[in-house]
Amino acid sequence: MKNSMLKDVAYYPKDRISSKELNSSNYVGVDNLLKNKRGKRDANVEIKPGNYLRYQAGDILIGNIRPYLKKIWLADREGGTNGDVVVIRPIVEKVFPEYLYYCLANDRFFDFDVKHSRGAKMPRGDKKAILQFPIRVPDLEKQKKIAQNLNQMDTLVQNLIKEFNQQIELVESIYNCYLNDLLAFNEKEFV
Repeated sequence: MKNSMLKDVAYYPKDRISSKELNSSNYVGVDNLLKNKRGKRDANVEIKPGNYLRYQAGDILIGNIRPYLKKIWLADREGGTNGDVVVIRPIVEKVFPEYLYYCLANDRFFDFDVKHSRGAKMPRGDKKAILQFPIRVPDLEKQKKIAQNLNQMDTLVQNLIKEFNQQIELVESIYNCYLNDLLAFNEKEFV
């Protein structure tokens, strides 16, 4: 395992894509990236005519405005984004994309990004500093195993969160029914 910097295993692509090829599913702006490392949702903005930064499956997109919001997504399709989102493309001969994603979807990375951001009201990550982020790079087979294990854990956590949310909804529903029954009264009783 060797210590590297992000710039040793990834880069910022410069490919462009026409707005004609974009839709709510493959356009990513900082507004449709979800905070706290929860991925993205479909965009609900009008895509203005022009050319955008192209991303491809396996690229990592990071919200560059207010990095403390921890907005990050591992692309599973091709699309486009604007200048408020950083696109990081792994050099696949050196780093497994899912492994790099987990290295960057880490509080250590976001602490680093926040530390090097500029501006007070709407701080912006420093793209030069981001490339200096230190990461450990084991061989590709070990990277794949680590990514698979983390992916299994992520799936488990997401399933638990979903079940937990369903239980909360059920308890709230029962509570509301009980509350309504307790507070319901017959108007004839007060005449």
